Amino acid sequence: MKFRKIAIIAWKHQSSELALALQKISEWALLHPEIEYIASESLKILCPPPIQVVSTENLSKVHLIIAIGGDGTMLSTARFALQNSTPILGVNVGRVGFLAETQVEDLQDTLDLLILGKFSTSTRLMLDIQVYSGEKKVFSEVVLNELHIRSSKPGKMVNLEVDYNKKHLTEYWADSLLISTPTGSTAYNLSANGPIIYPSTLAFVLTPLAPSSLSVRPLILPATAECEIRFASKGVGLSLVFDGNSSYELKPGERIVISKSQSVTTFIRVKSSAFVDALREKLGWTGKPKLKTEPFSK
Repeated sequence: MKFRKIAIIAWKHQSSELALALQKISEWALLHPEIEYIASESLKILCPPPIQVVSTENLSKVHLIIAIGGDGTMLSTARFALQNSTPILGVNVGRVGFLAETQVEDLQDTLDLLILGKFSTSTRLMLDIQVYSGEKKVFSEVVLNELHIRSSKPGKMVNLEVDYNKKHLTEYWADSLLISTPTGSTAYNLSANGPIIYPSTLAFVLTPLAPSSLSVRPLILPATAECEIRFASKGVGLSLVFDGNSSYELKPGERIVISKSQSVTTFIRVKSSAFVDALREKLGWTGKPKLKTEPFSK
């Protein structure tokens, strides 16, 4: 995999860390003129040469995208990269930054490893979300993190019927329902006490938020068949939120069909145990604290 043309995407325009990251890329690019760097017009003020500023339309035909920001930036970049299946290198200038492996201070070392071929790729499952009215498809979307089904009216609960593999699974009565990929399992799903799923697992999890029954728990299902979701009662409209960004208002009589997407998101990794490291370092999985022993004295 040769990276001869690299795009830079970022949304935190005024971040001092973003400016530092762009400066580090610029310094590295001056030493490697064989690689072309381009960035969107929104970064024009911050981009030092030889980084070129281009229109958004010209950012798509590249060999690699460097996404600088937090997990929200990574999700937006994944959506942008779909059209050409472009791999993504995440540089974390957010808070947790679970999807962005590289830190700003390590950026130039990471770029050195890339041109030496010392990296791996992590392919992430995505889900196709399709909405049908009868047999007619009226809307479709692809998600990397999750689909969030909630009431269109604040404070109202949702009542949903769920089929899996064309068999009735259950009926949910809850504040809302999350359908999360392994990538999304460490996002909203984790905050809702859902399980963490290893990134390469071909599965998704249904996590009801504040269900009316204490026996209802998150459920992990293999992503090998369709999951269908319908209104279980009338009177409350439903809002579908995709990766915390775009949304669709589900109309009465419409149904949601969820399945494994043919599209995937590819992340560049320079650490062999990036996910394990993230669990330990970013979620604080440090084990039981060691107690300092003091010599016994009277």
